[in-house]
Amino acid sequence: MEIITNLVELIDNEPQISHRVIAEQTQNLERSIPKLITSNIDKFELFDRMRFKIEGEFEIKEQQKLNPNYRPAKTFYLNEQQATLLISMMRNNDIVLDFKVRLVGEFFRMRELLQNQKPQIQTSQLPEIGNSTEQIIELDNNFTATTNLLANLRNANPIDLFRLDKFYRKFHNFSVLEYFEIELDSQFFLPTELGKMINKSPVEINLMLAHKGFQVKENGIWKMTSSGEEFGIAIVGKFNQIKWKIKTIV
Repeated sequence: MEIITNLVELIDNEPQISHRVIAEQTQNLERSIPKLITSNIDKFELFDRMRFKIEGEFEIKEQQKLNPNYRPAKTFYLNEQQATLLISMMRNNDIVLDFKVRLVGEFFRMRELLQNQKPQIQTSQLPEIGNSTEQIIELDNNFTATTNLLANLRNANPIDLFRLDKFYRKFHNFSVLEYFEIELDSQFFLPTELGKMINKSPVEINLMLAHKGFQVKENGIWKMTSSGEEFGIAIVGKFNQIKWKIKTIV
C-alpha cells in the first residue's frame, strides 16, 4: 500500500478528505465507506452538510451509452469532524490506528497553514461586545484558542454577533459570521431586538416593516401581511407578537 503524505486537501477554504483516500489508506473496500456514510448520514450532517462530487458530464454520458442503467459514483468529502466520526466507526487494527494518527496530524498541519494565511485583525476601535471581541484579538494564537473562540461565538448573543460583524465589515472588510460559518439569516427576532442591531427604536422598526408592506396595524395591533409571511413568524400567546428575519432590515 502506498503511503500518502498529503491526505487532506483544501476545498472552499476548508480542509477535507476524500472517502476514497480513507478507503485506500485503511485497506477497506471502496464501496464500504460510502455505505457507512449514507447509512449514518444524519450523524455526519450534525457536523455540516455532507459534500460530494460526481464524475464529469462527458464521462457520465459515455458510460450511459454503454450501459443505460449506469449510475455515476459519488466521491464524498469529509471535514475534520466528519472524518473523525468515520474513523471512530472503523474496527481498529495496526493499519487503521496508523492512519488515524497520520490523519490527525494532517488536519492539524492544514489548520496551521490556514492560520498563517488569515488577515491580521486590527485591535483599535473595537466595539464593546464582551468576551467574543476579546477572543477575536487572540485568533491567531493557536489551534485550541481558535476552537474555544468558535464555541463561544456560536453561543454568543445574536445581537452582539450582528453588531460585531457589522463593525468588521465596515472597518476591515471582513465578515466574522461568514468566516466562522455562523448562520443568523434563518433566525427570527422581535422588533426590539432588530432595533438594537441597527440602533433604532422598536417604533422605527415597526414603521419600517409597515413601509415595506410586511405588516399592517389593525385595532392597534400589528398583523403580518401575505408579503411578510416569507420573512416573519407569528408568536401566539398571552401577548401576540411577530418575529422577523434580519433580512427585513438590511
